[in-house]
Amino acid sequence: MSFLPEEDQEFLDSNGIKYELLTEKMPDGADRRGVLFPGFTLLGNLRTQKESALVVCESCDLLVVVPTGYATTKLDSFYTLPRLKRPDGSDPQATNPETPLFQKAWQFWSRHLDDKDWRVGIDGLRTYISYIRGELRNA
Repeated sequence: MSFLPEEDQEFLDSNGIKYELLTEKMPDGADRRGVLFPGFTLLGNLRTQKESALVVCESCDLLVVVPTGYATTKLDSFYTLPRLKRPDGSDPQATNPETPLFQKAWQFWSRHLDDKDWRVGIDGLRTYISYIRGELRNA
């Protein structure tokens, strides 16, 4: 059973977007829910460390944690694997390389939409994925 709204499910399925729905128990007993997009295509100049060199990263695993109350509550921030870097080897602004979720250590991207940028009943994964693409392209 999907925890995503029907509009999100239809968007993902009709566009052939690969995804997995994830859940895990948090220490307080509540369920954490996430949508994993394996092999998410990257556009831009982000790099990853391979052995001792930085190489262009063409895809990554992307994780979006789905908060309680979504879709009236906006999506916020996202996570990537592997760790991504700028061409000069520096970390993108407002990222953290080691955030444990769903039995993996993810790179956390602290990105926050303004309340005016999330339109309840209109916005969902379609708009948030577009936002993430822009953030990754401009990192």
